[in-house]
Amino acid sequence: MARIIRNKKPLATSPIKSGQPLGAILASLGIEQTIPLVHGAQGCSAFAKVFFIQHFHEPVPLQSTAMDPTTTIMGSDDNILTALTTLCQRNAPKAIVLLSTGLSEAQGSDIDRTVRQFREQQPRFRHIAILTVATPDFYGSMENGYSAVLESVIKQWVPDTPPLGIRNKRVNLLVSHLFTPGDIELIRSYIEGFGLQAVILPDLSQSMDGNLAAGDFNPVTQGGTAIRLIEQLGQSLTTITLGVSLNRASSLLAARSRGAALDLPHLMTMETIDQLILHLQQQSGREVPAWIARQRSQLQDAMIDCHMWLQERRIAIAAEGDLLAAWCDFALSQGMVLSTVLAPVNQVSLAALQVEEVLIGDLEDLAAAITEHPVDLLIANSHAADVAEQHQPAFIRSGFPIFDRIGEFRRTRQGYAGVRDTLFELANLMQQRHHHQPVYHSPLKQRFPVMAEVVYERD
Repeated sequence: MARIIRNKKPLATSPIKSGQPLGAILASLGIEQTIPLVHGAQGCSAFAKVFFIQHFHEPVPLQSTAMDPTTTIMGSDDNILTALTTLCQRNAPKAIVLLSTGLSEAQGSDIDRTVRQFREQQPRFRHIAILTVATPDFYGSMENGYSAVLESVIKQWVPDTPPLGIRNKRVNLLVSHLFTPGDIELIRSYIEGFGLQAVILPDLSQSMDGNLAAGDFNPVTQGGTAIRLIEQLGQSLTTITLGVSLNRASSLLAARSRGAALDLPHLMTMETIDQLILHLQQQSGREVPAWIARQRSQLQDAMIDCHMWLQERRIAIAAEGDLLAAWCDFALSQGMVLSTVLAPVNQVSLAALQVEEVLIGDLEDLAAAITEHPVDLLIANSHAADVAEQHQPAFIRSGFPIFDRIGEFRRTRQGYAGVRDTLFELANLMQQRHHHQPVYHSPLKQRFPVMAEVVYERD
C-alpha cells in the first residue's frame, strides 16, 4: 500500500492536471457521429479544442452553449435548448454528449431536467441520442471525466434488464484513457485473431487515428462505437475492462449483462497480457494464433537484450492514476527503481500502487523531488519538458497532452508488441547517456624502441 502525501500549497503554480471536461470530450470522440457539447462559457470549449488539435493534429468536433455573464446569473437553460435544436437541425448527429463545467455546476444548472424539457418541446429529434454527464472542473481530473462518460453511457443507453440471448462471437472492451489509438488497434487484432468481434468503448482507433478523411470538415465524429452496438453490450459473450478507473463502469455493465467479465489494470506487463490472451483463448475455444505467440517470444528476447541497460535505473513518473499504475508495474517488472511518483489529484487507485509513497502535486513539486533525488528517466506529458531540460533526465512523453512531438498520440505501448518497442526505446535512451570508461594506460608500461630496418646491398 502506498502512502499518499497531500500537497499543502495553497495553489498549483505549474499544474500537470487536466480538467474533467477534457477527459469527457476525449471519451465522446470515440462514439460514432457524435458532437460533444460543453455547457459553459465559450472559452471552456475553445481552450479544450486547442489541446486536442495540438495533441491529435486533427480537427475536432466540439461545440459550446456559450454562457455569458447574464445567463450565468439569470439562468442558462435556454442556451442548452437553443444549442441542442441548432445542432440537431444543422448537423443531424446520431448522438450529442452534453457536458457540464465548473461554471454551470457552480450556477446549479440541471442539465438532465433541461434535456427532458427539450424532448417534450422537440419530439421530432427523438431519434437522436443525448447523453448527460456531470464533469465539473473543480473536482477530479481528466481520468474522472473520461470514466464518467462511460458510466453515463452504460446507465443511460444500455438496457437495465440483461437480455436472454448471448452473441457468442462478440466481446465488449472498455478501455481507459491511457490507451492510444495504436494500442486499441493492437488489442482489436488480438481479439479478432481468436475469431471474435470486438465492441470497443470508446473506439478512438476508428475516429482519432490520424486518417485523412475525404471531403471537408465534418461537424460530427468520424468512426467510433456505433450507438446500436452500445445498446447491445449486455448481449456480448464477455466484457474485458482495461483500466482501474473503469471498475465502476465494469460493475454497472456486469449488472446489465450475462457474459463473463475480466478486469485488468493495463497491458504493460507480460503477466497482464498473458491474462488477456488466456481469457480470449478460453472464451473462443481456439488455440493462440502463431503470430501472437511469436510477439510474446519477441518480448521475452527484448527483455533479455534490454535488461543490462534498464536494471537499477532510477525513474520518475508524473501522470494520472491509470497511467501511474501501468508505468509503475512496467518499471518494477524490468528491475527499475521508482524514485518519484507524482499524481495531479488524489484518486482511489493510488493507494494500491506498489511504491512507498505517492506525491500529490504539480510540476514545481516534481522538479523539487528530482533535484533532491536525481533520476535517469522521466515519464510525463509535454508540460514536463522544461523540467526535463533543466535536470537532464531522459524524457519519455506519455499521457495527455503531447503537443511537441508528431505521431505520439498513436504510439503503441500496450500489448506484447507495444511493451517490446517501449523496452527498445528506453534502452536506447539509456545507451545514449552511457559514458564509456577510457582505456586505462599504466604509467609503468614499458615501451620498447622500434628496431631500425637493415637494408643489405648486393655486390
